[in-house]
Amino acid sequence: MSLKKIFMLCLVASFLLAGCNQESSNDSSDTSTSKSISTESSANPSQNSSSAPQTSSSSDVSTNHSSTETTASTAQQTIDTVSSNEFGGYATFYFNGMNVPDSININTNTNQITFNADTHSEAIYTLTMQNLPVKTIRVFSANTNEIRTVKVSTTLTVGEQISGAINSNNQSGDLYLFHNKQGGLSLATPNYAGNVPEDQTDVMIEVLQ
Repeated sequence: MSLKKIFMLCLVASFLLAGCNQESSNDSSDTSTSKSISTESSANPSQNSSSAPQTSSSSDVSTNHSSTETTASTAQQTIDTVSSNEFGGYATFYFNGMNVPDSININTNTNQITFNADTHSEAIYTLTMQNLPVKTIRVFSANTNEIRTVKVSTTLTVGEQISGAINSNNQSGDLYLFHNKQGGLSLATPNYAGNVPEDQTDVMIEVLQ
């Protein structure tokens, strides 16, 4: 075989090898690109899913706000207030014990309060009845003298004396109307007797009609 034919065979073989290498390189590039696209695709769902907690958080805020409103509404409904229409604007409460009034009469028709009506110690004062923010007081229970806690709103304020006997104890503090467990009305008054230990000086007297 001549040298010229051998040279030509070598040249053709070189071109064939170069073509194979180029195809292999292109396949490798395509595979790399495909892997890159796949990686980016798998990353995107994670980014999109990040918006989900925001929706949940917004829902939680809405639920909490609704719960707060419901709680406030329930608290408002449980406030114990007394209307003068319940007792026709006229009611008398009677005491038991020593060094306390015999009775207290409330008359919202004339805006007057009378201590010890129809006795020699009768005293009449101006009266203001209003519902104020709820407060918690302690009372000596009417039937047992046990101390219990009640929440009150309807407040009776004893004003200037109109007539009758002078007794400064009658003006020693506000009185409170509230509903008792029996469904009737109770009147909480200052402890006019004052014969209690120091840790009970705030305890008021519950009297009934």
